[in-house]
Amino acid sequence: MTETSGRTVAGGVVPARDGERVESARPEVSAGTHFPALDGYRAIAALMVVMTHVAFQTGLVGSGGTWGHVLARFDFGVPLFFLMSGFLLYRPWVRAALEGRPRPNIRRYALRRTARIMPLYLVVVVITLRFLDEIQPVSWQQWVQNLLAVQVYVDDGLIEGLTQTWSLCTEIAFYAALPVIGALALGRRTRSVEEAWRRQLVVLACLVTVALLWNVTRTVTDILPKAAGNWLPGYLDWFAAGMCLALVDVRSRLPGRPRLVRLALATAQDGMTSVVVAVGFFALATTPLAGAYDLRYTGPWETLAKHLLYLGAATFFLLPGVLAPSGGVATSLARPTPHRLGLISYGIFLWHLVILRFVMTSLGIPFFGGGTLQVGVLALAWTLAVSTVTYRWIERPAQAWAHRF
Repeated sequence: MTETSGRTVAGGVVPARDGERVESARPEVSAGTHFPALDGYRAIAALMVVMTHVAFQTGLVGSGGTWGHVLARFDFGVPLFFLMSGFLLYRPWVRAALEGRPRPNIRRYALRRTARIMPLYLVVVVITLRFLDEIQPVSWQQWVQNLLAVQVYVDDGLIEGLTQTWSLCTEIAFYAALPVIGALALGRRTRSVEEAWRRQLVVLACLVTVALLWNVTRTVTDILPKAAGNWLPGYLDWFAAGMCLALVDVRSRLPGRPRLVRLALATAQDGMTSVVVAVGFFALATTPLAGAYDLRYTGPWETLAKHLLYLGAATFFLLPGVLAPSGGVATSLARPTPHRLGLISYGIFLWHLVILRFVMTSLGIPFFGGGTLQVGVLALAWTLAVSTVTYRWIERPAQAWAHRF
């Protein structure tokens, strides 16, 4: 599909402004809808979240020295998830803006997001609230809040076994906001790719600014409620980083690449450099520069430092997987084992905390009571098994049903 404005389906023949025909330099990956390396990234993110919670609940974070401090920062899996969501979900809006494709169908988008998230979420919520003894009795307010995924908007609304769902609530808020953001970035049909590119950059810069102002306000004042630390505005920069990668990816497939795009591609193609830079950011985040490792008070500037270091680490880590799909990093992450773990990563994320509590209770190990290796192995084994079953019988059928429309 081509248009007289010079926009076209990525990976095809692009009519240049002077009427000549030029080949887009980079072919689409799986028709532009699937990036195999992302399964590997999902697996890494989910396993990091599991490991940080095992280390925290068994006490390794507080007593394990360097290893405890490193594992405390494995909540880095959350920004990875946020960036991937920004990249994948925003990409159709970018293609509409730069390639002249139709706007995404909002009803179809909402149906598929709901089918992807809610069926397994509701199952995990019901089982956790009904059978996890240590949180009994569960009030009707807690049932309603968790079933509606609004617990993050209530002070002390997160409940044991489901505390990780704060990030899912934030993801859901992003899903709801994305059509509005996409429409603002798309605007009316522009006359050139360059105009669309500039408008996209302005909107993304606004999202980053909102996040910065929100986080500064939250950390240095008492204006916002305590629960506001988990709300979407504070993480718009993480989502915007993934959205920016989508913008760079789509723009790189069209003629006349801007300098920013050429620089991002060069960095991504040098995969090891990207990974080294990401590790450097993450290493800084494991120092006291990023604040406390446990639930002790962390100052406002340490909180901001950790947030920004995670942003840098996640961006550079994700870069080679989405912008250099034939490179060594992307190829490694697309291998069968990471792929299979990536498929069940949502189940791993949802199930691991309640299973961790069941394992520790069955072993007679209290909070911060040690046994990190034993607990971790058992909790991970059970989590993988349960997640495989629920992927087969809940997630996959729900997704198949939604994609019929």
